[in-house]
Amino acid sequence: MFGNYPQLRVYFKGAENYTPEQVGASERFAKQGVRIMLAMHILATAYDDQPTFLAYVRETINRHRIFKMPEELWDAFFPVWLGFLQTKGVVTPEVTNAWNQIGKTFTSEAHRYIKSN
Repeated sequence: MFGNYPQLRVYFKGAENYTPEQVGASERFAKQGVRIMLAMHILATAYDDQPTFLAYVRETINRHRIFKMPEELWDAFFPVWLGFLQTKGVVTPEVTNAWNQIGKTFTSEAHRYIKSN
């Protein structure tokens, strides 16, 4: 991400000047990667249970409030996620469509929740 989306570095306090190589060697970012993989697994698994999925979206927003992220960053995450997946192997149109739908539902609920709170 730091190589492809350097403008997002400002949201990683203390690592704003990291190179992609430093991110790859960082224990902090290794742990964050595990958290992201777990979150994506939860989202994919819970998608068919919409009340749980939407509650997890809201909980994710609550956990990120301390970072004071602009609301529009929530729209940027799923394209970055798909780009990451594409670096790991072939992403079929079916997989792309599924993640796009999850992302659309996620960001819709994120925006609704942010505006109401």
